[in-house]
Amino acid sequence: MDFVVEKKHFDSAMRQVLLGRKTTPEDLVDLTAEATMLTIVALGTSAQVPVVSEVTGSVSVRVGDLAKLKKISTTYKPGPIRIRIGKGGIRIQNTSFAARVSPRSVSRRIVDIPNDASAMDLLSLPSIFSVDEIEDCGLHSRVLEAQKKLSDRMDFEVSWLSDYGFTRAELIAMLETKLKVHSATMRRVLFPGETSTEETDTGEEPMNEAEMKAELERLRAENTQLKTKEKGGISLKVSEKGALSLYGMGRFPVTLYKEQWLRVLEHGDEIKTFIAENDSKLKAKE
Repeated sequence: MDFVVEKKHFDSAMRQVLLGRKTTPEDLVDLTAEATMLTIVALGTSAQVPVVSEVTGSVSVRVGDLAKLKKISTTYKPGPIRIRIGKGGIRIQNTSFAARVSPRSVSRRIVDIPNDASAMDLLSLPSIFSVDEIEDCGLHSRVLEAQKKLSDRMDFEVSWLSDYGFTRAELIAMLETKLKVHSATMRRVLFPGETSTEETDTGEEPMNEAEMKAELERLRAENTQLKTKEKGGISLKVSEKGALSLYGMGRFPVTLYKEQWLRVLEHGDEIKTFIAENDSKLKAKE
C-alpha cells in the first residue's frame, strides 16, 4: 500500500479512529487505499481521507502501530506526506519502523441483514464487511447515521456520567466490548463456515446455528429495549448551583430553579391547550 495524503487530513482521521483506544493496542484497524480515497475502519468507527494512490490495497494494522504512525506524523510540517505500508513495516516520508501488517482480501460480499436492522447491527457492519461492500448494498448512509447518533449520544452520556467519575475513554471501552460480542455473533450467523483466530483461542464450545440465531435475536431485542427506554425515559438531577435539571428531552438538560418548575407545572393545562390550538404551527422534533 502506497499513497500520498495531506497531513492535516490524515492526522484528523487518526485522532478520530484512535480516540479512546490506548488500552487496546493489539486490536486491528483495516485500511483500504484506492485511487482517490483511503478508508480506515475500526470497531465502531470509520473514516475516509482523500489520497493519491496508483495501486489498490487493503491491510490490517494494530492500533499500537497506528498510534506510532500518528505520533511520527505530528513531527512533519503541514502539506502532502507519503505513506507506505507493507509486510513487516510502515514508512512515512523518510522514517520507517517495524509493524505487524496483514494483507486483506478486497473481494466483495453481499451484506445480508434485515431492513429493520438495529443500531448495534449497523455499527457492527464495518468490522465484518469492507466499506465498498457496505456501499454496494446501499447501507453506507445508514451506517454513518448510526455512528453519528452514537457520537451524539456519547457526548450526552459523558456529560451526565462525568460527575460519577466515568471518562470518555472508559465509556468507549465498554461500548467496544459490547460491539465485539455483537459483531462476533453476527459474523457467526452470517458466515457459519468461517472460524476466526480469536474464536479458536477461547477454548469455548462453538455455538450451533440455532444458538447463534437465538443469541443474535436476544441482542437485537436487548438493543430495542434500550432504545425504547432512551426515547421515553427522563431523569432528574440537582445541578451544582442547586437548580433542577431534567434529562432526556434532548442533547442538553433543561435546567430551572424549583420555583420556576413549580410555576411551569401550575400552568400545565394552559400549555397543553396552547399546543393543541397551535398544533399546525408547531414543529415536532424528529
